[in-house]
Amino acid sequence: MNNKSAFKAVIFSCCFTLCIQGCGQAPAETTQTGGVQSKHNDANIITASGELESKTTAMIGPPSVSRMWQYQIKQLIPENSKVKKGEVIAAFDSKKVSERLVDKKAELNTAQKELENKKINEVKNQQSLILAVAEKQMEFEKAKRKFEIVDNSRSENDRRKAEIDHTIAENDLFLAQKKLSFHNTNTLLNLKLAQAKVDRINNEVNDIQNDIQKLTLTAPIDGMVLYKEKWDGEKPAVGESVNFGQPILEIAVIEEMQLKAQIAEPDSGKIAIGQKVKISLDGTQELVVQGAIVTLGRLFRDNSSQDKKRIIDVIIEFDETDTNIMRPGMTARIEVQTDKTHQLASSKNTSQGSQK
Repeated sequence: MNNKSAFKAVIFSCCFTLCIQGCGQAPAETTQTGGVQSKHNDANIITASGELESKTTAMIGPPSVSRMWQYQIKQLIPENSKVKKGEVIAAFDSKKVSERLVDKKAELNTAQKELENKKINEVKNQQSLILAVAEKQMEFEKAKRKFEIVDNSRSENDRRKAEIDHTIAENDLFLAQKKLSFHNTNTLLNLKLAQAKVDRINNEVNDIQNDIQKLTLTAPIDGMVLYKEKWDGEKPAVGESVNFGQPILEIAVIEEMQLKAQIAEPDSGKIAIGQKVKISLDGTQELVVQGAIVTLGRLFRDNSSQDKKRIIDVIIEFDETDTNIMRPGMTARIEVQTDKTHQLASSKNTSQGSQK
């Protein structure tokens, strides 16, 4: 009996000790949202992850070229190259456009010759009509003189004949003059139409030449060249074809780097603009820098198409930028020192709102 009592006492003592130890250890609270993880080793510290980006960027893709939808990459500057504004960074194959240019130049040459021939023919026809007017003028004057002669010895038939010849010569002169006038008006119209055709084709030639120039891309700003991944995760390469509207390069100003981080929805109420952030950049040599939150996202969004947990984006500005190490696309871990005063104010406002 004594042995049983002693055994029960030992069991009770062990259970009591384990309960004491379990209550004394408080595990660290962890909130995980897909790829976004916020741990709270300290009630006033929130950790999350993010990616570096540049405030100023320029997307580079195929230019708008008439009758082209696919572009073959002919030249591509190496990734991570530093470029100056106006420097050539990429070029697309211009073979098809050059062939169109040859055909259009031949068409322009034909139209110009047609215009020259039309001018020559119009001048030739005009000279013939001017000569015809001069002849009719002479005939009219001759018939007029005969008609105006007063000779009593002439018979009535001769006078009637002279009158008729005068009328015919007058009508012929009027008709010749009208033909010349119509020819001059029609010539101006024909030459305008021919000249308009030449101008239209010439404009098309200039447009094609501009398209060929546009197929050579230059940097719009100073910065670093980054390749843009395609839908399959592959980066562009020389010889590949890309569609219009598909960016192939991005130029980033690395002197203006910032961090875009994702905060889990449960922690969003503790985040405010101006809070100090400790940033640990991932890489071969881990770099720890300081920064501050400058922008808060306005809307919550899904973490990804597969992960429907809600997050909000924040923009963090670095106190100092190391252009030798920092690059767009680098990942980083952050620790946000939350503001206790901000938390109390938020709690107070929530409480007052509930009472109302």
